[in-house]
Amino acid sequence: MNLDFLKGKKVLIAGGAGLLGCSLTKLLVSHEILVESTYFSRTPPKELESHYKQYDFTKFEDCLSATSGKDCVVIFAVQASGVSGMKKSPTASIMPNLDIHAGLLEACSQNGVEKVVWVSSSTVYQEAFYPIREEQLDLNKPPYKLYLGVGWVYRYLEQLAQCYYQQRGLQVGIIRTANIYGPYDHFDDIKSHVIPALIKRALNKEDPFVVWGNGYTARDFIYVDDLAVGVIKVLDKYCIADPINISSGSPVNVRELVNVILKTCGHNTTPRYDPTKPTAVPYRVLDNTKFDTLLGKIERTSIEEGIRKTVEWYTSTLSRE
Repeated sequence: MNLDFLKGKKVLIAGGAGLLGCSLTKLLVSHEILVESTYFSRTPPKELESHYKQYDFTKFEDCLSATSGKDCVVIFAVQASGVSGMKKSPTASIMPNLDIHAGLLEACSQNGVEKVVWVSSSTVYQEAFYPIREEQLDLNKPPYKLYLGVGWVYRYLEQLAQCYYQQRGLQVGIIRTANIYGPYDHFDDIKSHVIPALIKRALNKEDPFVVWGNGYTARDFIYVDDLAVGVIKVLDKYCIADPINISSGSPVNVRELVNVILKTCGHNTTPRYDPTKPTAVPYRVLDNTKFDTLLGKIERTSIEEGIRKTVEWYTSTLSRE
């Protein structure tokens, strides 16, 4: 892809040690873009560590320091947990995320950053059993119950980003995305989301292989490298504080996902579904028409190929330990 618009620019990736931050860092480094990525508690990849610096974005002075002298800032920094963590403490991440994002937007404005892209979340949407478009967000309806706290935080932060665009002239892009997966994801038992959790269990040849819920929960999984390309497109041409969806746009139910993972991991077992166990929102798929129309379609990695690449990456990290 063409990254000429970033030649000679200094780019900051705030929250660069997660799977999306690592993917974008690798992409920019491969195109010889001047990039600095940040980490807080998660150690950055060894092959990229020379491009990383540690900051705590809950402290405003760190927000100012990191964004100083930067032309473009991409904000992935977030304090997050998996579904289990959210069920255990649904409000724990509210204050840190308000501090992180409000601080970074204000620091970008004060430091005269040219362009900002911030990745919001599909948790802003109300419950919907169809691929939902950006303008169908209904603020008179609450986010899905499990995401009530984080959903309202992201709704507020989207409004805050629009305020900086309208009142302070900060060029900011807002991306709503669904479930991200791929290399550099969390595979620990506490923070992992559904795909890395299932991969780890399948590689461990867990038997019986019990899956919570009835297996018909539908999700919109986007491979991380596809999303990184989308971020670049928004940074280039759509920093107007108008939220835009980037996802695969295709529903995959848990039964389909489990079968792909078991096959890829070579685990020959019959999964058992436990409908008595709690699950998250039953259907969440985003409509990508706006992105495809305004910025052009990006090639989406199939779930089979994405899982294969993710398993290969994870097993390679295990072999190095």
